Amino acid sequence: MRKIVLYASIAFSSGLFFTNIYNSIVNAANWESNIPQSITATRDFFVVANPGTFFQLIDPTNMLLIVLALILFWKKSSSIRLFLGIALLCYVSSMILTFTYFYPRNEVMFLSEQLPGTETLKKAASEWGRMNWVRSLIWLTGLFCSFLALDKANSSTQKLS
Repeated sequence: MRKIVLYASIAFSSGLFFTNIYNSIVNAANWESNIPQSITATRDFFVVANPGTFFQLIDPTNMLLIVLALILFWKKSSSIRLFLGIALLCYVSSMILTFTYFYPRNEVMFLSEQLPGTETLKKAASEWGRMNWVRSLIWLTGLFCSFLALDKANSSTQKLS
């Protein structure tokens, strides 16, 4: 049961990480090109759903899984606990960054009633694109720590055999 939860957390974290990379390579690149037309096109395209729709479902699920893994492995090993704790800290940090940094820029680019001026949009899109690589690095660090915890869990199981 413990390992299944940890594997599920790694699967969800991997999905979040690669989706975030996709956002940097594809979405942010498109947003930053040909502003304001690119932002207007994105606003028109994201009418029903947007990347946030995915993250609002998968991110809390991942958070729940990593917390559950931490609880389940708490007494198993201090190194596993440390790696899962760092992973949790990374995922919480990325959520805080999302709410404090990305949401305000999303508001400017995609949700504001009236489309802001071109310079404001260029600044918001550029900041969003650059900082998303930082968020990806935070997710990658959490994912790496989750894999290290899994490795420790697997090696401690093998020692018992």
